[in-house]
Amino acid sequence: MSTTIMRFARVVPLVAVVALSVGACGSPWANGGGATAQSSSATSSASAGSAVSAGSAASAGSAAPVARGVPAPAPDNGIVANGESSLEAAEARNIRLVRNGPQELALQFELHNGTTGTVSASQWTDPTTRRFLLFDLPRGTSYQVLTETGEAGYKSTWGRLSGNWLAPIAPGQSVTLTAVFGAPPAEATSMLVAMADLVPVQVPIQSDGSPGLRTDPILMDRHGGTNSGPLVCASAKQGGATQFRLPADVLFDFDSATLSPAAQGALDSLVKQVNGTAGAVTVAGNTDGIGTDAYNQTLSEQRAAAVADALKQKLGGNFTFNSVGFGKTKPVAPNTNPDGSDNPDGRAQNRHVDIEVTTTNPAPPAPVEVTSAAVASNLKASVLGVRRSGGFLLTTLRISNPDAAPAPFVYNNIATPESVKGGLFAGEPAVLDTAGTSRGSLCVPGGAPNVYFSYAASMNTYNSVPPGGSITLWGITPMPVADAATVNVQIGGFPQPFTTPITPNS
Repeated sequence: MSTTIMRFARVVPLVAVVALSVGACGSPWANGGGATAQSSSATSSASAGSAVSAGSAASAGSAAPVARGVPAPAPDNGIVANGESSLEAAEARNIRLVRNGPQELALQFELHNGTTGTVSASQWTDPTTRRFLLFDLPRGTSYQVLTETGEAGYKSTWGRLSGNWLAPIAPGQSVTLTAVFGAPPAEATSMLVAMADLVPVQVPIQSDGSPGLRTDPILMDRHGGTNSGPLVCASAKQGGATQFRLPADVLFDFDSATLSPAAQGALDSLVKQVNGTAGAVTVAGNTDGIGTDAYNQTLSEQRAAAVADALKQKLGGNFTFNSVGFGKTKPVAPNTNPDGSDNPDGRAQNRHVDIEVTTTNPAPPAPVEVTSAAVASNLKASVLGVRRSGGFLLTTLRISNPDAAPAPFVYNNIATPESVKGGLFAGEPAVLDTAGTSRGSLCVPGGAPNVYFSYAASMNTYNSVPPGGSITLWGITPMPVADAATVNVQIGGFPQPFTTPITPNS
């Protein structure tokens, strides 16, 4: 069977890796970081492949029900992320996010081995293949593990990960792992945590000094960057313009219309998604409701002009450019809560820049169904849910194999010419409005480009679906019009769309 699960390494080659790491650099970080493997009498109470329901208001130490019709994990398991594959018996338990000073955010969890053999998370550590993403969706930003370090040796190779990511985990045991990210703004209260082939979960952010954060030497290092950036998402109208929305907080500093370094990377990503070499570009700036009308109007105009000027340099002279500012006149979310108190997440969504690109010579779109292998092998697709979250949609879907033999299913989250033109790779979701006039594509995460995944979607590679088993996949796309109640979800490899209701923000 060729289904890829969790990319764990067996302990025999792992021991050699640890020995080489320690011997080559003599660094205590190679074996001193993080907690050692700890015994755990609790075993996974359900098969993998299903999301755990965890709202943003839950605490990291509270129990989270498992959406699988089986008993919830013990309370000390906290927020749990299960595997995407039904073969995956390992899971991340008690996931917590804790601020580590004003500039850093620590992700910490207990990786539990529910298999019958010894495993390791060492495959997650290579910076070119590292599969971690944190999403601050109200601010349209994604974060990747920090790679900066002030010390040579083991740490400089792997970045801000605790040294015990190479440690073996025996059957039925757990190990506490730590990864360090740049911190979101102080007003952010929770983030969506996505790790390798685990189903993402929403996790609240605990304050600096929280007892939920276990001591780890990697927390004592400091960095000089955030390794974060805006989510770049395309929404294309049938036969018309393609729209992009970028968060102003990442494009600009507070009270500034000067583009940040992260903005340049986001605009480069946007340009790659433009299907054509000539046309028209309109840029619109928008602000939140804080400040006077005149101040917000001027700032929105200046920011729109700055983005238009940057795109002019990147797209070239075959496009015409126009910029306009709307100040605070077109909010997309409430600036205040129903009780009149401030709504930071709503205001963050209102601070954005919209770009509309109309091309006069678009390349012919690729067929929606790039591969028919999924249909030919009798695989079944279903949509588990479409949830509205911070101005985006999080779609979770399942690919099931009813047959008694493994079914080929090649899922690979890497940008291809076909996907850029509008086609879909196997298992890739796209969200269409029910009128069929607009199509939202997977968002591209910010931060350092990753070698082995391109989109804010399932980051693992799968080659087949096990007999009688399933794979749970997910993806983030732009949100349709605010009052939309249902959408049509198109899944690469399956010809028919799935009409699905939208679940409101949780």
